[in-house]
Amino acid sequence: MIQSKKVEVRQENWDRLFATPGILAVITTVDAQGRVNAGAFATCVRATHNPMQIAFTTYSEGVDTLANIRLNGEFVVNLPSFDPQQLAKVCTVGLPFERGVDELQKAELTALPSAVVAPPRISEFSRHFECRVAWTKDWANRTMVMADVVAASAAAECLDDDGYLCFDTANPALYCGAAYFNRPPYEHMFVQAAFPMQVNSFYQGPEVDFHRARVDQHK
Repeated sequence: MIQSKKVEVRQENWDRLFATPGILAVITTVDAQGRVNAGAFATCVRATHNPMQIAFTTYSEGVDTLANIRLNGEFVVNLPSFDPQQLAKVCTVGLPFERGVDELQKAELTALPSAVVAPPRISEFSRHFECRVAWTKDWANRTMVMADVVAASAAAECLDDDGYLCFDTANPALYCGAAYFNRPPYEHMFVQAAFPMQVNSFYQGPEVDFHRARVDQHK
């Protein structure tokens, strides 16, 4: 294996170096009047497998998504595909509209009633996770939201017969983050994540069997 030369990275470039931050998601919520809000996030992660929990972080002030979640404790994580039309709609959702404005209408996206929670799914997107808040944590000017998944749905063509994701059909999108937007031509940068690779360890010690048994236990 060829070892490449390492260079020190200046602190102002650390955020650029970490790209891509994570999978792109649009989170839908509703306010006290039942008005729909949608926000774009790249800080959404599956935090635990069983029970399945999803976490994301956001600014603590001035974010309608967080205000609505604090109010009713529910949201839906909608995952778009790496598709120019869908990504353009995500960019529209991310604009700073006034509170009470339905971003789905502005982006010409379709609200689809959820199975369990009040906030809707987004019909044009392929995967949806309905969530109820487990806890929140505030620090500095950020808030982390941890939630239990209470229902999930997907476009039929995105799943195989065993429930595994068909990556080439779902075509997940990653967002490179604000660091890549804050320069001309001020366009958001996305990366395709649709080419899975299966790789196994070359190591053959007893830990391999232990790991496989633990994986089988959680299936």
